[in-house]
Amino acid sequence: MSVLVEKIREKAVALDGASDVAAQILELIGGARFVLIGEASHGTHEFYKFRAEITKRLIEEKEFSAVAVEADFPDAYRVNPLCARFWSGCVCP
Repeated sequence: MSVLVEKIREKAVALDGASDVAAQILELIGGARFVLIGEASHGTHEFYKFRAEITKRLIEEKEFSAVAVEADFPDAYRVNPLCARFWSGCVCP
């Protein structure tokens, strides 16, 4: 077995769902002020489900007050009015 495979096995964590992913990530985040969440699949529903749970818990448990996303303009434009209703200071076109 290669050293790389051994390291991956040492660090790998079995996850059953979005809440497990969020719990592991929030533990790794600790007291960080900025969290960048990325992925390579570009559009799988599993990632969006996990990202939503992580974002929710960052706001609720770590008291994050801002979320910036990289998204297609039409999708982001549709979501922006919803954000504006809930958070003052949201940048609205």
